[in-house]
Amino acid sequence: MTGVRHLYIAKENKVFRIPQSRKTPKKYSEELALQEVLEVLMYYEIKARKPSKLLMIEFDRFTLDSTGQYQSTEKKSREMYNFLHFGCLTPEKIAQKEGLTIFPIPPNLPTKDEKEALYKYLEENSAVLFRDAPIVMESRIRALKEKHREYVDLIKKSKSINVKKCNFFINQNSSNK
Repeated sequence: MTGVRHLYIAKENKVFRIPQSRKTPKKYSEELALQEVLEVLMYYEIKARKPSKLLMIEFDRFTLDSTGQYQSTEKKSREMYNFLHFGCLTPEKIAQKEGLTIFPIPPNLPTKDEKEALYKYLEENSAVLFRDAPIVMESRIRALKEKHREYVDLIKKSKSINVKKCNFFINQNSSNK
């Protein structure tokens, strides 16, 4: 079985655990009102009703409303946006598109201070999750950076195809004169 721990890292690198209960309504901290926070979702394996192994970490960054709540918007997540625009395309297909070139949105990554705050919080509150956190977090950060780099390289390749096409047409037109 798996579980999820939901944390916010706010200004001054203070970590807040956000309770996830289906039985009680969500409680929000007015202390977080109108702050930009780094949301950390930690997925872990459960054995004997306790976390036993950290499996994956996800990050997102957003600003909370005046009551300290996250307001859902129509804005798609960065990863979904990037996948929808670049995930199934080749440089040739991007080069064929006309109009403005869109660029991949960089991933939301924790700062060095945010990572240290998270490690400290886990060390104090969950030794089991703390044990796996550095490896899982750094692996996730590397994967997010690599995927973004792939999308940027895709755009660069499509631009070089467009430049070659332009050079071909320019050379063809000048030789016909």
